Amino acid sequence: MALIPVGHQYELAHLPFIGQYDLLVNPYRVWGDKSRPMPDNMKYVTHYEKGKYDFAILHFDQQCVSGGIGKGLLYKEVNELIKDIPKIVINHSVPLHDEFSKEETIQRTRELIGDNFMIVNTYEAAKQWGWGHPIIHGMDVDEWYDNPKEPRATIFVSAAGMEKVYRREILRNTISLLNEWGLKFSWIGMDVKFSNFNDYRNWLSRSLIYLNLTHESPRPRARTEAMLSGCCVITNRHQDADQFIVNGENGFLVNEDPVEVATLVSRLLTTDCALAKKIGEQGKKFAREAFTQEKFTEQWKEVLKINGIWRDQ
Repeated sequence: MALIPVGHQYELAHLPFIGQYDLLVNPYRVWGDKSRPMPDNMKYVTHYEKGKYDFAILHFDQQCVSGGIGKGLLYKEVNELIKDIPKIVINHSVPLHDEFSKEETIQRTRELIGDNFMIVNTYEAAKQWGWGHPIIHGMDVDEWYDNPKEPRATIFVSAAGMEKVYRREILRNTISLLNEWGLKFSWIGMDVKFSNFNDYRNWLSRSLIYLNLTHESPRPRARTEAMLSGCCVITNRHQDADQFIVNGENGFLVNEDPVEVATLVSRLLTTDCALAKKIGEQGKKFAREAFTQEKFTEQWKEVLKINGIWRDQ
């Protein structure tokens, strides 16, 4: 049994060996993600009960080094509270911070994570931090729809925060150009919102193009969801993207140039729709083999073995 202090990470609850998950209520931040259902084996708890759990999973990103915000306070308090079981920290970030230098961000992170085992989402992130065990996410590939595509491009990224990581100015300039050219673009969470998981999957499955321009976001989950939905993915080259995207075959790799990106999106939405559909199909085929729940499970078993939590029967 595991305790997850913040951010339940949908696929973790589906690991076949976990059983019941307890999600610690976050008193500093309301969890508002309605595009993911609460797994059946997960329930909220209001406090940590010593002796009840085998290990704890804590979530972390570079915002946690700013101790005054809710995310950082929660991590610090829970980390100090739990002393009796192994703690595994999933670091979703890279050492880029809007206030601190890379070196200071790394130093503060080392102090906060301490002896806890740290997981990162890409091999590049492990290099940038100087330590960390990469786990590549995996999903139930049959959970995602692939419906007839509509000529629109979409993106799913938070609206604000961590500008060094996301560099939304590039995205906004790209969208501005597309709007000038009369082309349809939808920013999930801003232009369109969903009240349930099914509506989100349907929307994604009908989108011809999915755009990812996050500067240093390690392996965005929504990009993989888009690939599994048959979207033609256009992404920058950061954080291992060029290890699984073959440019012009199962997706497109672009530079951080709004004119270049907008021109490509325009072409695929107008004169080259058939190419976009073909590349989306190839991306889906690749993703269904590369990002499976089974591979995700095996990676987690290895981490639990390293930490003395899992032993083969």
